[in-house]
Amino acid sequence: MSSLRRVLFTLVVVSGLVAAACGGGGTTTASPTAGGAATATAAPGALPKPEVTTLRVGISTPNEPVQFAEKLADALGIYQKYGFTSVTVTGFEGDGKTLQALIAGQLDFMVGGASTAISSQTTDTPIKVIAVNSTKLTDGLWCGPNIKTKEDVKGKSVAISTFGGTSHGSALLLLKGIGYTEKDATITPVGGQSARIAALKGGSVACAVVDMSEEAAMKSQGFNVLFDETKSDLQWGRSGLMATAAFLQKNPNTALVVAAATLEAQQKMWTDADTAAKEFAKFAQLKDDAALNSVKAFQGYGSRTMTFTEDALKLPQQVLATQNAAMATVDLKKTYDLSFLQKLKDIGFNTKVGVPAS
Repeated sequence: MSSLRRVLFTLVVVSGLVAAACGGGGTTTASPTAGGAATATAAPGALPKPEVTTLRVGISTPNEPVQFAEKLADALGIYQKYGFTSVTVTGFEGDGKTLQALIAGQLDFMVGGASTAISSQTTDTPIKVIAVNSTKLTDGLWCGPNIKTKEDVKGKSVAISTFGGTSHGSALLLLKGIGYTEKDATITPVGGQSARIAALKGGSVACAVVDMSEEAAMKSQGFNVLFDETKSDLQWGRSGLMATAAFLQKNPNTALVVAAATLEAQQKMWTDADTAAKEFAKFAQLKDDAALNSVKAFQGYGSRTMTFTEDALKLPQQVLATQNAAMATVDLKKTYDLSFLQKLKDIGFNTKVGVPAS
Protein backbone atom coordinates (compact mmCIF):
# COMPACT_ATOMS: atom_id res chain seq x y z
CA MET A 1 0.00 0.00 0.00
CA SER A 2 1.41 3.41 -1.00
CA SER A 3 2.01 6.13 1.59
CA LEU A 4 -0.90 8.18 0.23
CA ARG A 5 -3.30 5.23 0.48
CA ARG A 6 -2.17 4.50 4.04
CA VAL A 7 -2.87 8.09 5.08
CA LEU A 8 -6.33 8.03 3.48
CA PHE A 9 -7.17 4.70 5.15
CA THR A 10 -6.09 6.02 8.52
CA LEU A 11 -8.25 9.13 8.15
CA VAL A 12 -11.30 7.03 7.30
CA VAL A 13 -10.84 4.78 10.32
CA VAL A 14 -10.26 7.67 12.71
CA SER A 15 -13.33 9.49 11.39
CA GLY A 16 -15.45 6.40 11.97
CA LEU A 17 -14.20 6.00 15.52
CA VAL A 18 -14.88 9.65 16.34
CA ALA A 19 -18.40 9.42 14.91
CA ALA A 20 -19.13 6.30 16.94
CA ALA A 21 -17.78 7.90 20.10
CA CYS A 22 -20.02 10.89 19.58
CA GLY A 23 -23.08 8.77 19.01
CA GLY A 24 -23.19 9.52 15.30
CA GLY A 25 -23.06 5.87 14.38
CA GLY A 26 -26.03 4.81 16.61
CA THR A 27 -29.80 5.34 16.50
CA THR A 28 -32.00 7.35 18.86
CA THR A 29 -35.59 6.80 19.84
CA ALA A 30 -38.08 9.63 20.18
CA SER A 31 -39.75 9.59 23.57
CA PRO A 32 -43.55 9.45 23.27
CA THR A 33 -43.86 11.52 26.44
CA ALA A 34 -41.36 14.27 25.69
CA GLY A 35 -42.98 15.95 22.73
CA GLY A 36 -41.07 13.84 20.20
CA ALA A 37 -37.60 14.94 21.35
CA ALA A 38 -34.81 12.46 20.64
CA THR A 39 -33.54 10.95 23.89
CA ALA A 40 -31.43 8.07 25.07
CA THR A 41 -33.01 5.11 26.83
CA ALA A 42 -34.61 6.29 30.08
CA ALA A 43 -33.03 5.31 33.38
CA PRO A 44 -34.87 2.70 35.47
CA GLY A 45 -37.78 4.31 37.26
CA ALA A 46 -37.67 7.51 35.19
CA LEU A 47 -41.02 9.27 34.87
CA PRO A 48 -42.45 11.32 32.00
CA LYS A 49 -43.33 14.98 32.33
CA PRO A 50 -46.92 15.52 33.44
CA GLU A 51 -49.20 17.19 30.89
CA VAL A 52 -50.26 19.73 33.51
CA THR A 53 -48.03 21.21 36.19
CA THR A 54 -50.75 22.52 38.51
CA LEU A 55 -52.13 19.79 40.76
CA ARG A 56 -55.21 19.92 42.99
CA VAL A 57 -56.02 16.97 45.26
CA GLY A 58 -58.94 16.57 47.63
CA ILE A 59 -58.85 14.30 50.68
CA SER A 60 -62.22 13.21 52.07
CA THR A 61 -61.01 12.24 55.57
CA PRO A 62 -58.01 14.44 56.40
CA ASN A 63 -57.82 13.30 60.02
CA GLU A 64 -57.08 9.67 59.13
CA PRO A 65 -53.65 8.32 58.10
CA VAL A 66 -55.26 6.04 55.52
CA GLN A 67 -55.44 8.98 53.09
CA PHE A 68 -52.34 10.84 54.15
CA ALA A 69 -49.84 9.63 51.52
CA GLU A 70 -51.39 12.00 48.98
CA LYS A 71 -50.69 14.93 51.32
CA LEU A 72 -47.32 13.64 52.46
CA ALA A 73 -46.15 13.64 48.84
CA ASP A 74 -46.77 17.39 48.88
CA ALA A 75 -45.22 18.01 52.29
CA LEU A 76 -42.02 16.18 51.28
CA GLY A 77 -41.81 17.86 47.88
CA ILE A 78 -42.24 14.63 45.94
CA TYR A 79 -44.87 16.00 43.55
CA GLN A 80 -42.62 18.96 42.90
CA LYS A 81 -39.62 16.71 42.30
CA TYR A 82 -41.48 15.03 39.46
CA GLY A 83 -42.59 18.16 37.64
CA PHE A 84 -45.50 19.83 39.42
CA THR A 85 -44.93 23.53 40.07
CA SER A 86 -48.12 24.28 42.01
CA VAL A 87 -49.71 21.76 44.38
CA THR A 88 -52.79 22.19 46.58
CA VAL A 89 -54.07 19.41 48.83
CA THR A 90 -57.37 20.19 50.53
CA GLY A 91 -59.20 18.32 53.27
CA PHE A 92 -62.96 17.83 53.02
CA GLU A 93 -65.66 16.35 55.25
CA GLY A 94 -66.68 13.12 53.56
CA ASP A 95 -66.70 11.60 50.08
CA GLY A 96 -69.79 13.48 48.95
CA LYS A 97 -68.34 16.98 49.24
CA THR A 98 -65.01 15.87 47.77
CA LEU A 99 -66.75 14.32 44.80
CA GLN A 100 -68.75 17.49 44.22
CA ALA A 101 -65.52 19.47 44.04
CA LEU A 102 -64.02 16.96 41.61
CA ILE A 103 -67.02 17.03 39.28
CA ALA A 104 -67.13 20.84 39.45
CA GLY A 105 -63.56 20.94 38.17
CA GLN A 106 -62.16 22.31 41.40
CA LEU A 107 -59.98 19.20 41.85
CA ASP A 108 -57.91 16.99 39.55
CA PHE A 109 -57.81 13.99 41.88
CA MET A 110 -59.63 12.93 45.01
CA VAL A 111 -59.04 10.32 47.67
CA GLY A 112 -62.12 8.52 48.90
CA GLY A 113 -63.98 5.26 49.20
CA ALA A 114 -64.31 2.87 46.28
CA SER A 115 -68.06 3.33 46.48
CA THR A 116 -67.61 6.74 44.89
CA ALA A 117 -66.19 5.25 41.70
CA ILE A 118 -68.91 2.60 41.55
CA SER A 119 -71.83 4.99 41.99
CA SER A 120 -70.36 7.42 39.46
CA GLN A 121 -70.75 4.90 36.65
CA THR A 122 -74.42 5.75 36.26
CA THR A 123 -73.68 9.49 35.93
CA ASP A 124 -72.28 11.70 33.17
CA THR A 125 -68.94 11.86 34.99
CA PRO A 126 -67.61 8.35 35.66
CA ILE A 127 -64.70 8.07 38.09
CA LYS A 128 -61.89 5.51 38.14
CA VAL A 129 -59.68 4.33 41.00
CA ILE A 130 -56.01 4.05 40.05
CA ALA A 131 -54.46 3.12 43.43
CA VAL A 132 -55.60 2.32 46.96
CA ASN A 133 -54.08 3.27 50.29
CA SER A 134 -55.83 0.38 52.03
CA THR A 135 -58.29 -2.43 51.30
CA LYS A 136 -59.24 -2.91 54.92
CA LEU A 137 -61.68 -1.10 57.16
CA THR A 138 -60.59 -0.50 60.74
CA ASP A 139 -63.67 1.02 62.32
CA GLY A 140 -65.35 0.09 65.52
CA LEU A 141 -69.01 0.27 66.51
CA TRP A 142 -68.65 2.79 69.32
CA CYS A 143 -71.65 3.41 71.57
CA GLY A 144 -72.58 5.50 74.56
CA PRO A 145 -71.88 4.36 78.13
CA ASN A 146 -75.35 2.81 78.47
CA ILE A 147 -75.01 0.69 75.33
CA LYS A 148 -73.13 -2.42 76.38
CA THR A 149 -74.64 -5.36 74.47
CA LYS A 150 -75.95 -5.95 70.97
CA GLU A 151 -79.47 -6.04 72.38
CA ASP A 152 -78.94 -2.46 73.54
CA VAL A 153 -78.13 -1.45 69.95
CA LYS A 154 -81.37 -2.74 68.45
CA GLY A 155 -83.58 0.07 67.27
CA LYS A 156 -80.98 2.71 68.11
CA SER A 157 -79.26 5.20 65.77
CA VAL A 158 -75.80 4.63 64.28
CA ALA A 159 -73.99 7.71 62.94
CA ILE A 160 -72.26 7.60 59.53
CA SER A 161 -70.95 10.19 57.08
CA THR A 162 -73.25 9.84 54.06
CA PHE A 163 -75.46 7.13 52.58
CA GLY A 164 -73.62 4.99 50.06
CA GLY A 165 -70.20 6.07 51.34
CA THR A 166 -67.48 4.13 53.10
CA SER A 167 -68.84 4.79 56.58
CA HIS A 168 -72.24 3.52 55.47
CA GLY A 169 -70.67 0.26 54.33
CA SER A 170 -68.70 0.10 57.54
CA ALA A 171 -71.89 0.48 59.57
CA LEU A 172 -73.45 -2.44 57.73
CA LEU A 173 -70.35 -4.55 58.32
CA LEU A 174 -70.31 -3.61 62.01
CA LEU A 175 -73.97 -4.51 62.40
CA LYS A 176 -73.29 -7.78 60.60
CA GLY A 177 -70.50 -8.38 63.06
CA ILE A 178 -72.96 -8.40 65.95
CA GLY A 179 -75.49 -10.44 64.02
CA TYR A 180 -77.70 -7.58 62.85
CA THR A 181 -78.68 -5.98 59.53
CA GLU A 182 -79.60 -2.40 58.64
CA LYS A 183 -83.17 -3.25 59.62
CA ASP A 184 -82.15 -3.65 63.25
CA ALA A 185 -80.84 -0.08 63.70
CA THR A 186 -81.36 3.41 62.30
CA ILE A 187 -78.41 4.50 60.18
CA THR A 188 -78.07 8.28 60.47
CA PRO A 189 -75.84 10.50 58.27
CA VAL A 190 -74.23 13.30 60.28
CA GLY A 191 -70.90 14.02 58.53
CA GLY A 192 -67.23 13.13 58.92
CA GLN A 193 -65.65 11.34 61.86
CA SER A 194 -65.30 14.46 64.00
CA ALA A 195 -68.99 15.22 63.48
CA ARG A 196 -69.92 11.63 64.36
CA ILE A 197 -67.94 11.74 67.59
CA ALA A 198 -69.54 15.07 68.47
CA ALA A 199 -72.99 13.61 67.85
CA LEU A 200 -72.16 10.66 70.09
CA LYS A 201 -70.93 12.99 72.83
CA GLY A 202 -74.02 15.12 72.55
CA GLY A 203 -76.32 12.12 72.76
CA SER A 204 -78.08 12.74 69.44
CA VAL A 205 -77.03 9.25 68.33
CA ALA A 206 -76.58 6.07 70.35
CA CYS A 207 -73.62 4.70 68.38
CA ALA A 208 -71.19 5.84 65.71
CA VAL A 209 -68.74 4.49 63.18
CA VAL A 210 -65.32 5.59 64.51
CA ASP A 211 -61.86 4.43 63.50
CA MET A 212 -60.10 2.14 65.98
CA SER A 213 -57.10 4.46 65.99
CA GLU A 214 -59.23 6.55 68.36
CA GLU A 215 -59.62 3.65 70.78
CA ALA A 216 -57.77 5.19 73.72
CA ALA A 217 -59.55 8.54 73.42
CA MET A 218 -62.97 6.94 73.03
CA LYS A 219 -62.52 4.64 76.02
CA SER A 220 -61.27 7.51 78.15
CA GLN A 221 -64.61 9.23 77.54
CA GLY A 222 -66.56 6.18 78.63
CA PHE A 223 -67.66 4.91 75.22
CA ASN A 224 -67.96 1.18 74.55
CA VAL A 225 -66.87 -0.68 71.43
CA LEU A 226 -69.21 -3.51 70.51
CA PHE A 227 -67.41 -4.72 67.37
CA ASP A 228 -63.92 -4.18 65.96
CA GLU A 229 -63.45 -4.56 62.20
CA THR A 230 -59.71 -5.06 62.54
CA LYS A 231 -60.54 -8.54 63.79
CA SER A 232 -62.67 -9.28 60.72
CA ASP A 233 -61.55 -10.79 57.40
CA LEU A 234 -64.02 -8.75 55.35
CA GLN A 235 -62.29 -6.54 52.77
CA TRP A 236 -63.31 -3.18 51.43
CA GLY A 237 -61.80 -0.70 48.97
CA ARG A 238 -61.38 1.74 51.81
CA SER A 239 -59.49 4.68 50.34
CA GLY A 240 -58.41 5.12 46.77
CA LEU A 241 -56.75 7.71 44.55
CA MET A 242 -59.14 8.51 41.72
CA ALA A 243 -59.98 10.92 38.95
CA THR A 244 -62.59 11.26 36.25
CA ALA A 245 -62.23 8.86 33.34
CA ALA A 246 -61.99 11.86 31.01
CA PHE A 247 -59.09 13.38 32.95
CA LEU A 248 -57.18 10.10 33.00
CA GLN A 249 -57.62 9.65 29.27
CA LYS A 250 -56.50 13.20 28.50
CA ASN A 251 -53.61 13.30 31.00
CA PRO A 252 -52.09 9.80 31.30
CA ASN A 253 -48.62 11.11 32.20
CA THR A 254 -50.07 13.29 34.95
CA ALA A 255 -51.93 10.30 36.38
CA LEU A 256 -48.79 8.18 36.23
CA VAL A 257 -46.69 10.80 38.03
CA VAL A 258 -49.34 11.42 40.70
CA ALA A 259 -49.60 7.68 41.31
CA ALA A 260 -45.81 7.46 41.50
CA ALA A 261 -45.47 10.36 43.95
CA THR A 262 -48.20 8.94 46.15
CA LEU A 263 -46.64 5.48 46.05
CA GLU A 264 -43.27 6.92 47.05
CA ALA A 265 -44.85 8.84 49.92
CA GLN A 266 -46.73 5.72 51.00
CA GLN A 267 -43.41 3.97 51.59
CA LYS A 268 -42.39 6.72 54.01
CA MET A 269 -45.27 5.70 56.26
CA TRP A 270 -43.21 2.59 56.99
CA THR A 271 -39.60 3.58 56.37
CA ASP A 272 -39.68 7.01 58.02
CA ALA A 273 -42.66 6.92 60.36
CA ASP A 274 -41.31 9.75 62.54
CA THR A 275 -41.20 12.25 59.67
CA ALA A 276 -44.54 11.05 58.31
CA ALA A 277 -46.10 11.42 61.76
CA LYS A 278 -44.82 14.98 62.21
CA GLU A 279 -46.37 16.01 58.91
CA PHE A 280 -49.58 14.15 59.73
CA ALA A 281 -49.79 15.94 63.08
CA LYS A 282 -49.68 19.29 61.27
CA PHE A 283 -52.27 18.37 58.66
CA ALA A 284 -54.70 16.62 61.01
CA GLN A 285 -54.04 19.03 63.88
CA LEU A 286 -53.03 16.27 66.28
CA LYS A 287 -50.45 16.04 69.00
CA ASP A 288 -47.17 14.47 67.89
CA ASP A 289 -47.54 11.32 69.96
CA ALA A 290 -51.11 10.72 68.79
CA ALA A 291 -50.05 11.19 65.17
CA LEU A 292 -47.18 8.75 65.56
CA ASN A 293 -49.48 6.14 67.07
CA SER A 294 -51.88 6.57 64.16
CA VAL A 295 -49.12 6.17 61.58
CA LYS A 296 -47.79 3.05 63.30
CA ALA A 297 -51.30 1.63 63.45
CA PHE A 298 -51.68 2.31 59.74
CA GLN A 299 -48.73 0.03 59.08
CA GLY A 300 -50.98 -2.83 60.14
CA TYR A 301 -53.73 -2.20 57.60
CA GLY A 302 -52.25 0.00 54.88
CA SER A 303 -51.08 -1.24 51.49
CA ARG A 304 -47.48 -0.51 50.53
CA THR A 305 -48.02 -1.64 46.94
CA MET A 306 -51.26 0.33 46.66
CA THR A 307 -52.53 -2.28 44.23
CA PHE A 308 -55.78 -4.21 44.57
CA THR A 309 -58.09 -6.74 42.98
CA GLU A 310 -61.68 -6.48 41.93
CA ASP A 311 -62.65 -8.28 45.12
CA ALA A 312 -62.03 -5.05 47.02
CA LEU A 313 -64.88 -3.48 45.05
CA LYS A 314 -67.45 -6.25 45.27
CA LEU A 315 -68.57 -5.62 48.83
CA PRO A 316 -68.89 -1.85 48.32
CA GLN A 317 -71.06 -2.61 45.30
CA GLN A 318 -73.29 -4.82 47.41
CA VAL A 319 -73.62 -2.07 49.99
CA LEU A 320 -74.55 0.50 47.36
CA ALA A 321 -77.13 -1.87 45.92
CA THR A 322 -78.97 -1.85 49.24
CA GLN A 323 -79.78 1.81 48.57
CA ASN A 324 -79.91 1.77 44.77
CA ALA A 325 -80.76 -1.43 42.92
CA ALA A 326 -79.10 -0.11 39.75
CA MET A 327 -75.71 -0.39 41.43
CA ALA A 328 -75.93 -4.18 41.32
CA THR A 329 -75.55 -4.14 37.53
CA VAL A 330 -72.56 -1.78 37.34
CA ASP A 331 -69.61 -3.31 35.48
CA LEU A 332 -66.86 -3.14 38.10
CA LYS A 333 -64.14 -3.32 35.44
CA LYS A 334 -65.09 0.22 34.44
CA THR A 335 -64.49 1.53 37.96
CA TYR A 336 -60.73 1.07 38.12
CA ASP A 337 -57.55 1.22 36.05
CA LEU A 338 -54.52 -0.71 37.26
CA SER A 339 -52.38 0.17 34.23
CA PHE A 340 -50.64 3.07 35.98
CA LEU A 341 -49.44 0.95 38.90
CA GLN A 342 -48.45 -1.81 36.51
CA LYS A 343 -46.41 0.60 34.40
CA LEU A 344 -44.60 1.93 37.47
CA LYS A 345 -43.66 -1.62 38.34
CA ASP A 346 -42.59 -2.40 34.77
CA ILE A 347 -40.28 0.61 34.43
CA GLY A 348 -38.56 -0.16 37.74
CA PHE A 349 -40.05 2.67 39.78
CA ASN A 350 -41.24 0.33 42.53
CA THR A 351 -37.75 -1.05 42.98
CA LYS A 352 -36.32 2.47 42.94
CA VAL A 353 -38.47 3.68 45.85
CA GLY A 354 -38.45 0.44 47.83
CA VAL A 355 -41.93 -0.97 47.26
CA PRO A 356 -42.04 -4.59 48.51
CA ALA A 357 -42.64 -7.27 45.91
CA SER A 358 -45.94 -8.17 47.56
